[in-house]
Amino acid sequence: MDLNQAFEALGTQNDITVGADWFQGRSLFGGVTAALMLVKLQHILDKPRRLRSLTVNFVGPINAAEAVHLDARILRVGKSVVQGEVHLTQGGEVLAVLLASFGEARESKAVQTASTPAPTWQPPQGLPIQRDLGGLELAFLHYLDLRWAQGAQAFSGAERASFGAYTRFQNQQGEFTLAHLVALADGFPPAPAVLIDGIAPMSSLTWTLELLHEPQDITLDDFWQYEVHTDYAAEGYGHTEARMWDKNGVLTLISRQTVTVFA
Repeated sequence: MDLNQAFEALGTQNDITVGADWFQGRSLFGGVTAALMLVKLQHILDKPRRLRSLTVNFVGPINAAEAVHLDARILRVGKSVVQGEVHLTQGGEVLAVLLASFGEARESKAVQTASTPAPTWQPPQGLPIQRDLGGLELAFLHYLDLRWAQGAQAFSGAERASFGAYTRFQNQQGEFTLAHLVALADGFPPAPAVLIDGIAPMSSLTWTLELLHEPQDITLDDFWQYEVHTDYAAEGYGHTEARMWDKNGVLTLISRQTVTVFA
């Protein structure tokens, strides 16, 4: 299913099937899971609101080939901040939970706008498109254009769990939205995957996104830069931090994940 079709459908319905093409391993692609929940919450807001942060708990595997049910509610409306929650269920079980905070701009004496500059890499046009991830073939790569720019590939047995790459959508239609950015932010394998020599299962446990800027004048054809490093990996878990810059080199999003590693 085209994502914009899914996002529009959630304006009038609570159940949706995105299709098996969006499987990522044993579950629905995590970025699409979060994007669907965010869009459902946006549909019940009283007006468009500026997203500041969201947190997703991935409770259990989601069958992308079957319908999921999304239940969204507003927890509190303050003077400048609105907080909401979404439960995604399938077969009567809660399989993902999203908490989101929206905040209007306010006058403030706390101002620090200088941010980490975008990495200087070879332009994406000269880099190969990933057809698989370390030998792991995934149907959703039909919709994502991933191009490694630095660091090791997934499942390569590297010593350092960090890498940098370009990302954008392909074979999708319509306008680029904030939900598309959320989906792109989870398009890469968890960074600890590069430490493992050979394909092994892993999945996101928790995911927190902080939005510094709303995407401005971005299309589905525009590349984003994605850079991730691993703070710690042991005992079957990894803790990572990533950043994303838009086509103009503007730091737009910061991501933190706790990843479960079954190897």
